[in-house]
Amino acid sequence: MTPNISPPRKPMNDPDAQIDCELAIDVPVRDLVDAIIQAGWAPEIAYAALKSVAENQALAYMEDPDPAADPE
Repeated sequence: MTPNISPPRKPMNDPDAQIDCELAIDVPVRDLVDAIIQAGWAPEIAYAALKSVAENQALAYMEDPDPAADPE
């Protein structure tokens, strides 16, 4: 399942860039949550888990924005 997400239409420093990103990911995120719920997870657990995973990913990105560039 590869989501179809449109690229940015404004520069990243534009005040509306986050709103545009939210609009771009709204349907794919909704589809992901629907799939999680259809797999048998309760909606409140699905949303809490999605929030936790997103926060953890953000923390990991802040620590190392480009892990592929790390020396092995």
